[in-house]
Amino acid sequence: MSHNKNSIGNKSPSTIKSYLESIGDQAALQELFPNGGVGQGLGINWGGQVWGHTGFICGYLPPVTEEKLSKIESALTLKPDLDLVNTRVKITLEKFWVHNYPGFGTHQILCEFTGKNQLENEPEELRFALTANAKDGASAAIAGSPIFLGVSVGQNGIAFEGKTINVASKSDENILSAIGSGPFKEGLGLLTKAQPALRPFVSLTSSVVQSVLSRAKNKQVFEFKLGLDFANSQTSVPLRKGSFIVVQADPTTWDWDTLAWNTDSGQVVVRSTKTPVEYNYLVFRVSSYN
Repeated sequence: MSHNKNSIGNKSPSTIKSYLESIGDQAALQELFPNGGVGQGLGINWGGQVWGHTGFICGYLPPVTEEKLSKIESALTLKPDLDLVNTRVKITLEKFWVHNYPGFGTHQILCEFTGKNQLENEPEELRFALTANAKDGASAAIAGSPIFLGVSVGQNGIAFEGKTINVASKSDENILSAIGSGPFKEGLGLLTKAQPALRPFVSLTSSVVQSVLSRAKNKQVFEFKLGLDFANSQTSVPLRKGSFIVVQADPTTWDWDTLAWNTDSGQVVVRSTKTPVEYNYLVFRVSSYN
């Protein structure tokens, strides 16, 4: 699946080269543009710069497993859980693994998530942002971070979407600090009816993200759109309890059978070697909200 039109990997080679020069990523420049030129078209061989992939794959882990190397299923092959219609669920971010992002050192990454809250048959937009810091080949310090709490699930599911933004502009540090504290960090708790502060909160989050994206040194790296609905379809991700692994990668060469979830380390690993998979990915958990 590919929904990454606004991400850096879908930009022209000259734009990508200029961006890497502006943030001083010499290693990526040497790998992607070894002779200094930019060539024609979008035929870049990303190699180890996996942040350039514009597609994504979604895997699924059941809520409970006793295996140390747990099988990851393709989320597209799942059946929706119809028992979740007209219930309330919570979505949490369990893991954000950064194998490789533009720049060097510790990356500052802004994550934005959107969804639909079904209230009295009228969907209401949800929007939440959080910040993550991670070096290449490491996880961000995130585990069970709430994104949406008590989302009312209607007949059409949630329509969950997300994007990640690499923040290299020093002038945005104050904005990122604000997002990392207070109501932004606590997650968005929803009551059975809309809170009066909900719409201003959604508008504020959107404004903050757009402000960050307006800086030349800040670029969207990844974007995904999951159905999380009740359709029997081979092209959308159904809603059910469990964990969903969203990997930034080329879908045409992917094979979940060669990979597994290591329950001891909490990582997607190559099954034969138990080494971490060399891609960026996020893990979301859907569970009941009581």
